[in-house]
Amino acid sequence: MRGVNDQDHGHGRHCEGALSDADYARLEGLLGARYAAGSGGMPLDVAHGFLTAVVSGPRLVLPMEWLPPVLGVAGAAPGAAEAEAEALHSLVMALYQDVLQDLQHGHYGPVVMYQTVAGEEPLPLPYGWCQGYVAGLQLQGEAAIDQAANDATAAGYLAPIAAFLMYQEEQLLDPPDPAAHRATAGELGPAAQGLYLWWQRQRPKPLS
Repeated sequence: MRGVNDQDHGHGRHCEGALSDADYARLEGLLGARYAAGSGGMPLDVAHGFLTAVVSGPRLVLPMEWLPPVLGVAGAAPGAAEAEAEALHSLVMALYQDVLQDLQHGHYGPVVMYQTVAGEEPLPLPYGWCQGYVAGLQLQGEAAIDQAANDATAAGYLAPIAAFLMYQEEQLLDPPDPAAHRATAGELGPAAQGLYLWWQRQRPKPLS
């Protein structure tokens, strides 16, 4: 899992790719502003999980399908300049490429938020990433969901993702078993990598 922490919350950081640390910070701010303004779209951790499922599934999902859920009703927050809208679009496209590259090269880690805990390691809050992953899987279609759920290997990879969607609201910042919570959060990266490879094996082989 990616592990940069910033004051009360932080998000996991990414191996070297198309986006720098500064790019990730800017993208987080732009997506967060849109989401906070009620324009729809996804915060960074949700978008990262969403795009992970989008690039992993059995079919190629084109930008015209996945960009609107990530950006919301428009490409920039209300009143934003055209240059900002273009920057947001470029950063999201680069995020897509980073996710794909990480999965292809086997060094994938989810972007998750963290909560500072006095005297302990920061607590991962992977709920947004997990929600995004499930939304991306739904974009792949019911057939893809059924295919994964009916396979023991794929279902095992989906289990830690589903586990974080079963929390009660009061448990989100205070999990009943912090040790198990941390351990399960640590399984998300390998699970996403495993699902990507599993779906790659399901895809039809190209004709020679």
